[in-house]
Amino acid sequence: MYLNNPFPYNSSYKIHTCIGLILGLLLGFILVVLQPFNINNLEHDYSEVLLMGFGFVKFVNYLLSHFIENIYYKKKGNWTLWNEIAFILLSSFSAAILGYIYLDTVFEKQSLSFLRLVLFLYYIVLPIIPLVVFPKSVLRFLLTKKSIGDNKREIAEDGSSVLEKITLKGQNAKDKLTVSKKDLLYVKSVDNYVMVYYTNEQTKSIMLRAKMSEILIQAPFLIQPHRSYLINPTHAFRIKGNSQKAVLISQNFEAVIPIARTSYKTVKNLFN
Repeated sequence: MYLNNPFPYNSSYKIHTCIGLILGLLLGFILVVLQPFNINNLEHDYSEVLLMGFGFVKFVNYLLSHFIENIYYKKKGNWTLWNEIAFILLSSFSAAILGYIYLDTVFEKQSLSFLRLVLFLYYIVLPIIPLVVFPKSVLRFLLTKKSIGDNKREIAEDGSSVLEKITLKGQNAKDKLTVSKKDLLYVKSVDNYVMVYYTNEQTKSIMLRAKMSEILIQAPFLIQPHRSYLINPTHAFRIKGNSQKAVLISQNFEAVIPIARTSYKTVKNLFN
C-alpha cells in the first residue's frame, strides 16, 4: 500500500525547533499583518502582542507533538507516509484546541465553552488552516529529507572523482558506518541487530543494533528480496531457481541471498 511506504524522518530537536519557530512566526504574521476575519478588532490594549501569543502556542504545540512522535518512532523503528499525514492532522487539531483555550482565557477571560470551541474551529481554524498546514508539510519534508542517512557527495582523497556516500546508524551512539554507496553490498538481519556487508578491496562486515526498517529508511535505494535481507541493486545479480525456491547470486560476494515467494516476481523483473 502506497501510504505504508517509508517517509523521511528526523528526530533532531534542533531541526524541529527551527520548524516550530518558523510556523509560529508565520501564524503570528498572518494574524497581526493580514488580519483575517477582523480578528484584530478584539478589544485589548495589547492586542497585537497577544495575537503573537497564538504563534507561541503553535510553537509549543509543535515541539510537544514532535516529542510524542519521537516516542512513537523509537518504539516502531520506522516512519511512513501514513504516519506523516496523521501527525500533520493531529498536531494541527491539537494546536487549534490550545489556540481556542488561549483565546478565551487571555482575550475573553471567560469560561470555556464547547459551543464556542465549535464556532472557533469552523469560522477561524478551517479557513486559516491551509495557510499553516501546507508550509508545515513542506518544511518537514525538505528539512528532514536532506539529513536522512547523511547522504552526501564527497570528493575522493585523490581529487579524481566525486563519490556518493551514505552513513548507516544503529541505535547505539557508536554504531555508525560511512561507506560509498557503490561499495555497500547487502544487509542481513540477526535478531535485534543487522550485519552490514560492504567491500573495501575485500568483503567486510559490521554489526549495528538496528531494525531492517531503520536501515531501509536510511538507505531507501536498497531492495528487500527477503524479510531478513536487503540488497544493493546496483550490483549485478542473477536468479537461480524458480518461484517456489529461488536465490540471488552475485559475482561480487559469495553469500547466497534467498528470495521470498511474495518478492519473486518483483525481483525477477528487476534483474532479468
